[in-house]
Amino acid sequence: MHPFLDVSKLSDEEIIERLGRAYSFMNAQNSLGHTPTVMSIQEVIQSLENERHDRMQKTMDSEYNKKNPTDTSPIELGTLEDEE
Repeated sequence: MHPFLDVSKLSDEEIIERLGRAYSFMNAQNSLGHTPTVMSIQEVIQSLENERHDRMQKTMDSEYNKKNPTDTSPIELGTLEDEE
C-alpha cells in the first residue's frame, strides 16, 4: 500500500482512470530506466488493484447472499447421544 494514497475515497471510475494513467507512467519511466520511480508507481498500482479487487469481491459476495440467503447459516446436525 502506498503511504500517500488513500484509495478507499476514490470512486470506481477514478480507480480505473488512475490505473490506466499509472500503467502509462510506469511504462514511460521504465523505458527511461528510472527504477526507483517505477517501484513507487508499482506500489500505487498495487494499492489501486487491491482496492478494485476488494470492491469486486464485496459486490460478488452481496449478490451471492441475495441469491442464496440461507447458504451462510449454520447447518443443524442434531446432537450426539452418549454410549454408556
